[in-house]
Amino acid sequence: MEDLVRGLEKKLNEAEEEAKKYGKVIGRITRYETVSVEDNELVGVDIAFEDYLDSDVKKGQYLAIRSIIKPVIMLGQVYSITRADVLARLGLRELTYPKDPTTIITTTYVELKPIAEMEGDKIRPPVSPIDPQSPVFIPNPDLVEKILRIPSNGITIGKIFSGGEEIEAYVRLDEYTLRHHTLIVGTTGSGKTTLLKSIIASDEIEKSTLIFDRQRDFVNFLIQKRKNFAVVMPVVEEANHKISIQDHAMEFANWYGCDIIDVKSDGAYVKCNGSEIFVIPYSINFYDNLTNFHRITPYFTSRASMYWEAIVEKTFDLIKYNLYELLKRYPSDNELSGLLRYRLTPGKLLGNLKISYDLNTTSSLNRDYISYDPKSKTLELRIGKAFHEAMKQLDIASQTREAIVRTLKAYDNYGIFTVPGSVEFLPDKVFSLYDDVVVDLSWVMDKSASVEAVATVAYKILEDFFKWKDLLYKKKQESRLTLVIMDEAHEYFPQTDMENISKDIVEGLMNRIMRLGRVRGIGVILATHVPDDLNPLVIQLSNTKVIMRNETHVLRRLGLDEYEDFLRHATPGLGIVYSISFSEVPIRTVLRD
Repeated sequence: MEDLVRGLEKKLNEAEEEAKKYGKVIGRITRYETVSVEDNELVGVDIAFEDYLDSDVKKGQYLAIRSIIKPVIMLGQVYSITRADVLARLGLRELTYPKDPTTIITTTYVELKPIAEMEGDKIRPPVSPIDPQSPVFIPNPDLVEKILRIPSNGITIGKIFSGGEEIEAYVRLDEYTLRHHTLIVGTTGSGKTTLLKSIIASDEIEKSTLIFDRQRDFVNFLIQKRKNFAVVMPVVEEANHKISIQDHAMEFANWYGCDIIDVKSDGAYVKCNGSEIFVIPYSINFYDNLTNFHRITPYFTSRASMYWEAIVEKTFDLIKYNLYELLKRYPSDNELSGLLRYRLTPGKLLGNLKISYDLNTTSSLNRDYISYDPKSKTLELRIGKAFHEAMKQLDIASQTREAIVRTLKAYDNYGIFTVPGSVEFLPDKVFSLYDDVVVDLSWVMDKSASVEAVATVAYKILEDFFKWKDLLYKKKQESRLTLVIMDEAHEYFPQTDMENISKDIVEGLMNRIMRLGRVRGIGVILATHVPDDLNPLVIQLSNTKVIMRNETHVLRRLGLDEYEDFLRHATPGLGIVYSISFSEVPIRTVLRD
């Protein structure tokens, strides 16, 4: 028996020495109750009064246990703290209430919720037995990071919040984690945009960013940081006839207080507060994207999407047949492109298109869908008539026809297609020159105030971006991590239970960008303040979630009921983060200088 006692005393001393190596010992696992390790079980800790005075222990604080028999270090969070007067311990109640400081010299009782444990280099859930009298200590920040499995390298998104204050332990997202996508959820003013800016500004890992900016937050942020970057400027057709790259670049420069340095055929260079910005005036060429128009807008009914390609094909069959009568041959694809590429818009698809065209003939021609006037040398294409006839021949229901026409008229009013003075966005070229590319959607928001227009521009750019990444992947060329950053994610990827939103289009793009994007060097970071409107596939595909101040029903939907008190009234920057590597960790986000 003596040998056993000496052996246990040795183990207890070893446990205390190791605990002191990793932090400050403040108490011991209680001797006065059974200690269990099971689901949702709390572990009792006794803290002597002198240690209590010196420890400043708080609810939510990280504490660690060094077990005695097995050399296991278990990390937990303080769930509750109980203090009691001597009289309470004795079950006595006095009739008067004299001051007696000696009776508050009592042990403090703490309930600890185990989170994870470490044995040697192994990190695992809390599964080992905990011995009574095991030393309990305040762990140093390195130990907290290690047991929580925080990556040692990556983008730092915040400091760990322990017991109501930051500690010098950090939460990082490494490249593997970022490739598995991140969702940030929080009410307005909770700190989402600040966190996104911190991620953009980080140079802790090699990365590039494709940022969708609706309110000029990120363009102004990068200008403030004096970074060189590219801006895709989606332009909108207006009555004042801006018809050149110079015109659009001047509008950009005037808004942001910049100077135009040079204008090229693919964009313009401007200087803002020390930042050199390459501005790309951009619009979607309607003719080039005619057959897949239904794939670049989520706001298109499923039935309309199903018929779209057939309608386009039938429309141009009718036009080509009439042109055959005029030209005595069918026009080639190049000829048709020459006639329509810079002229066709959604509105023209529903109307007539007059083109100056010399056929070297004095004969006039008038058919169902075309006419030619040799005097004015004008070719008129009655595309709208052919379009309606195509829908009729395909026996499309009137409700679907009306929905298609309504959508085309809306997009014609948005003015985002085939705008004079705009150029293409070529991801391979732009990302070879710049680390950060911002799609400045504020120009669309200001002039059309349309969610549909903004989403369509974003979908087209994401499609082109994915095609470039996919081509690199198929060629087995190295592709560095590119973070796609989108605030107000619910407007790009909405719920699809509404009749005017296509489930196939919305979820098809999400699958390509998020599921297939992982191995193609794409990491998606989405933020929203209304997760109820967000497509559930986003929540499923986002393996890291940062939850900031939010309503009770949102926290319950995300399985964070126990953090309701912490998050319902959290100050800006406070949140809970959980990932594929680590479970729920309270953090305060940081903005880089």
